[in-house]
Amino acid sequence: MSFRPRRPRSKLTAINGGLSEILGEESLGKLMGMARLRRAWPDIVGPMMALRTEPIQIEPLPDDGVCLWVAVDHPIMGQQIRFLRDEIRKACFKHAKVTNLYKINTRVQPGAGIKAKAPKPVGRALSFTEKRRVARDVAGIKDRTLRKAAFQAHIAQVAFANDEENR
Repeated sequence: MSFRPRRPRSKLTAINGGLSEILGEESLGKLMGMARLRRAWPDIVGPMMALRTEPIQIEPLPDDGVCLWVAVDHPIMGQQIRFLRDEIRKACFKHAKVTNLYKINTRVQPGAGIKAKAPKPVGRALSFTEKRRVARDVAGIKDRTLRKAAFQAHIAQVAFANDEENR
């Protein structure tokens, strides 16, 4: 009987550790700050402006501050960003923890904007009678896993079809 040598247990580390080794601590910090800012952008400027604007870069300034570059799809949106710069600076700190934001510059870029995600549809809850009828429909399927999958698919179909008919 031969013994197979045991493989040493892997040591899991946070993804930040590996990325900071590759990118460097400062670059990772900038990348994470930009990701927070993009996620919070609709809360910062509002959903209507977020459809037509988006943050594209955080640039360090010589006096220990940062400048935020915002892409806009039309020059009028750039004017609106400049008009609301103080409120945007406060909201950037509140929602994305961006500190030392001294300047906000804009750049016209066709197609700029963070598109809103469509809300995930929600089906209605089915009664026991409806579920029993679906179970009878799929009862003829011999394979158990296939029958279970067909049941779940049919239940979803009934829940969402009835949901759209009620609208």
